[in-house]
Amino acid sequence: MLSQWQKELIEASATGESVPLRVRLFRLFCLTVAVLCLAVILPMNLFQNLPKMVNVAVTFLGVFGGYCYWASRRGRHFFFGLFLALVGTLMAVWFLNGGAAGSISYYYFPLMLYPVAIFEGRLRLVLATSVVLNLCGLLVLEFLVPTLTTPFSNPSDQLIDLTTGALCSCLAVAAIARFILETYDGEHRRLSQARERLAASEQNYREIFNATSDALIILDATGRTIDVNERMCSLFGYDRETALCRSLDDLSLGVSPYSRKEAEAVLECALAKGPQLRIWRNRRSNGDVFWSEVGVRAGEIAGQKRLIISLRDIGDRIRAEEALRVQEERLRLSLEASNQGWFDIDVRSGAGRASAEYARIIGLPPEDFNVSADEWMGGVHPDDREAAERAFRSCLATAETHILEYRRRNASGDWKWIRSIGRIATFDSEGKPARMLGTHTDITERKVLEARVLHAQRLESVATLAAGVAHDLNNILTPMLMASGVLHDKVADPRDRELLASLESGARRGAMIVRQLMGFSQSLAENRVQVEIAPLLRETAQHWRASLPACVALTEQIPPGLWPVSADPEQLRQVLDNLCANAREAMPLGGTLTLSACNTQLTKSASTRNPWDRVGSFVMIAVADTGRGIPREVQPRIFDPFFTTKKVGEGSGLGLSTVHGIVNGHGGTVTVESEPGLGATFKVFIPARLDGNAVPAKSDGLGARKSAATIASTSGDPV
Repeated sequence: MLSQWQKELIEASATGESVPLRVRLFRLFCLTVAVLCLAVILPMNLFQNLPKMVNVAVTFLGVFGGYCYWASRRGRHFFFGLFLALVGTLMAVWFLNGGAAGSISYYYFPLMLYPVAIFEGRLRLVLATSVVLNLCGLLVLEFLVPTLTTPFSNPSDQLIDLTTGALCSCLAVAAIARFILETYDGEHRRLSQARERLAASEQNYREIFNATSDALIILDATGRTIDVNERMCSLFGYDRETALCRSLDDLSLGVSPYSRKEAEAVLECALAKGPQLRIWRNRRSNGDVFWSEVGVRAGEIAGQKRLIISLRDIGDRIRAEEALRVQEERLRLSLEASNQGWFDIDVRSGAGRASAEYARIIGLPPEDFNVSADEWMGGVHPDDREAAERAFRSCLATAETHILEYRRRNASGDWKWIRSIGRIATFDSEGKPARMLGTHTDITERKVLEARVLHAQRLESVATLAAGVAHDLNNILTPMLMASGVLHDKVADPRDRELLASLESGARRGAMIVRQLMGFSQSLAENRVQVEIAPLLRETAQHWRASLPACVALTEQIPPGLWPVSADPEQLRQVLDNLCANAREAMPLGGTLTLSACNTQLTKSASTRNPWDRVGSFVMIAVADTGRGIPREVQPRIFDPFFTTKKVGEGSGLGLSTVHGIVNGHGGTVTVESEPGLGATFKVFIPARLDGNAVPAKSDGLGARKSAATIASTSGDPV
């Protein structure tokens, strides 16, 4: 029975039951005490003539041992209780069971094992010593007071008692020894199995550790390398022993921001804040430098604080990203240089995206620009909206590439010409259009250029016609003037004289128009000389100051150092007189007429603020008034021949066209800036004559006038 229970205890330990060894030993002692007392000692005592108190004590100890086992299985362990019961029982039956002559002394040998097996440390020594002292005390007391001992009634009782005691002591010691040996063997087997599992786990760990495509480096808390995988060795070109001796400084570029100092800062962040991810520059054993993506995290391995570094070569990715960045930058610059921007519209929802250049075209910050089909349609000029809607629907229906030119409102409220090219790029699962892609191009400059080219061609055609008309009219009017002069003295009738005077006045008026036509159509380069602008302006100002009404004031802004020009002074006077006359007529209620001039440079630019066709050094002459201004819709036609806003009979419509013809014949240009109610400023640009030669006005070489020129004064102020 005892052997069976002992086997169960050992098997419970072998199956992994979570019972401490101390508790299992205690249970073994409890079972041993209970079995030996109740199943061996007590029955044998019945064949002896022993005092009843011996059997009572044995029974008590057996029952108490069984109770301690029962309580231990339920979590209550009476370690001291059983020890005291054992010692107390042995002391109680010592003298009743023959003292040293009986078997009671045998039981002190297994009793000695109890404190040794159950208790630990100093307590074990104290209790074991107390057992020895207890036995020695009983022996001394028996020797001193022999009358305390109850002797055996006959030799057979003593023999049975000694035999029983020796047997029980041997059984108890054997049971405990077997338990300890079996437990040791079990623990040895478990340790062997654990070692095998650990070796297999180590092998699995090493296989996984080396199988990863990332280089792995394990550091201790001080930053010392304690392990690396094969990928790390192949990536850096080291063998494992050499790699374990390398520091982070050896593996990094070694120059800020990829030096040991920054690497240690990353390790500290990983310890304090959690996993870190960095782009890093590393150096191989042969000196080659490469880009890597480094992840650092803190963890525990075998109960020790460790830093785990995973490192991946991302040189190919960096090169691909750089190539993509260069390509995107090239595309962006190309679109920007050509005033183009791309758009991407989800035709189902209407939402979309666009490039920053598209936002710049219409004058909006890219971060504030919301692209949508409704936004686009809402910005189209009302006159162009129907065509835009028709083109949009056609693009959705046919999925073909469509090109549309229209006017688009910009952030300042002005209109810009836009050329849009779009097509359906993707379709949904049902075959319906999903995304429309395309470009927007700013063609405002081209449209202005086309308008100016058409205007120049129209003026050239009119000038050619005017030259022919002027020649024919001159041939017609010359005899009329000669005849009127001859007939004036021969006609005596007042009525005839009045009729003749009217004829002569009409002929002279026709001759004046002929001269204006000739001035519009001819440059008269043979009459050009070097002209100083400042005296000419002062002369003109003096002349007009005397003829202007009192309500009109005239001011001069003539800086020193104006460049000379090569021009016909009479034609320049005619230009200034025509402009001053128009300014006076624009201020019937009074105002200020200002004559000014400055040296300036006309240069090509992407801006459409001053779309002129000349480049070079010029003298700019400005005639400004504070009159009623020129309506915007009229401004494109003011230089057309015979165009006038005056009443019939009040003007020929050749004044500004003559100005344009004269200035253009001198290689210059004339512009107007005006707002209704805020007056007008006419600016005349005449090529400067430097070092004795007139500076030629440069064309763009295309035979057409190119918009996009800006004017910068030599003083730094824009004109």
